[in-house]
Amino acid sequence: MNGLEHELRALAPSIDWPEAPDVRPAVAAQIAERRMRRRLAGRLALVVAVAVLALVAATLAVPQARTAIFDWLGIGGARIGHIDELPVLAPVVPLDVLGEPVTLGEARADAGFAFAAPPEGEPAPGEIRVAAGQRVSYVWRDDKGVRAVVTQVPAGLGEEAVIQKLLPPQTTVEELEIDGYRAVWLEGGPHAVFLAGPDDTLREDRGWLAGNTLLVDRDGVTIRVEGALDRERAVELVRKVRG
Repeated sequence: MNGLEHELRALAPSIDWPEAPDVRPAVAAQIAERRMRRRLAGRLALVVAVAVLALVAATLAVPQARTAIFDWLGIGGARIGHIDELPVLAPVVPLDVLGEPVTLGEARADAGFAFAAPPEGEPAPGEIRVAAGQRVSYVWRDDKGVRAVVTQVPAGLGEEAVIQKLLPPQTTVEELEIDGYRAVWLEGGPHAVFLAGPDDTLREDRGWLAGNTLLVDRDGVTIRVEGALDRERAVELVRKVRG
């Protein structure tokens, strides 16, 4: 032992060493936080799984839709999926599914959500139909029947879809943006569309085969334009549906 080491040993008893900190509470808190994160992650995964299963169950309620491929696309209150073969449905929209015929003033009072007026600079719709709390529809007719329908639904209704679409292989999907709002354009053949009923369920008796369709998610409302029109005309129409 050299002199320096001997002197240091001699000084050791006279040095006032601070007490070692108690790190146990901090370590316990970190462990608890990590466990909570794992639990929350597990619960989130469960919620997502339940939502997906609920949507799948709604589709499987349509007997002919059991061959669906569930690569879902959501936009506002609508859900879109692919299917191998279309179910047997009415070839045009059953107007009673859209709700009761009303005036615009009655629609404002009964709808239960804020919706846009009929498109400016266009002929007035022949009918306005309302399903309270679910949708408002403007309907235009010609001598062949229903020419075009513009439907608005509140987009913030939770995980459940209020509009569900099933697309056969020949129907194409194009995602686009209209004035900064997300939109989807469907064309290339009829596809199945279902609207939720008063009990918020999607059933075969509330569906039909739709043609070209534009869906826009705008300011908390999903706007759906259907009819014998091309994409440019559908975009022009939805831009005129304002305030």
